[in-house]
Amino acid sequence: MRPQDGKDKILEAGLTLFAKNGFHATSISQIAAAAKVSKGLTYNYFDSKEALLLAIFERASETIMAVASEMAPDIVISSGYQITLRDFLARYGKSLRANEQFLTFQLSLMFQPDLKTIVQGPMQARAKQLLAMTQAMFKQAGAREPLVIARRFISELDGISLHYLSIFKDYPLDEMLVQLYQNYKDPLR
Repeated sequence: MRPQDGKDKILEAGLTLFAKNGFHATSISQIAAAAKVSKGLTYNYFDSKEALLLAIFERASETIMAVASEMAPDIVISSGYQITLRDFLARYGKSLRANEQFLTFQLSLMFQPDLKTIVQGPMQARAKQLLAMTQAMFKQAGAREPLVIARRFISELDGISLHYLSIFKDYPLDEMLVQLYQNYKDPLR
């Protein structure tokens, strides 16, 4: 087994067990057993459960930022704003579905003050980066108030995500993303 394979198994097992049982009810021993690695190997990669939680969060953030990078100004210039926005929303929907377990778990972290404290720094850094990327996309598209429109767009996207992940069963995600595209396809209005 490659060293990275063991680490990947630990990260996946940690996320699954944290999401299923909760952070506090999950032990490193349970994670190691689920990953089919030794407890010692788990501690070789992660000093604590908190370090494992941060690593899970950072890995998911990399995935989220990869999707968001498709809004980069050079892509807006080469593909055009409407195509960039449409493609971003399509990738966002796919990513939301693919990362549903993590994103639902992330929501639960917001209501647990001790865990929120652990991920708050990286979460704020990610939010600032996402806001800057979104603002740059709207600025490149010629929006009069790119920061305001970026904040509103992210808020609406967050609301759609929240409804999809935790509020409504059979939420019409694709239809809502199409509607969001319709609302933002003309950034000048």
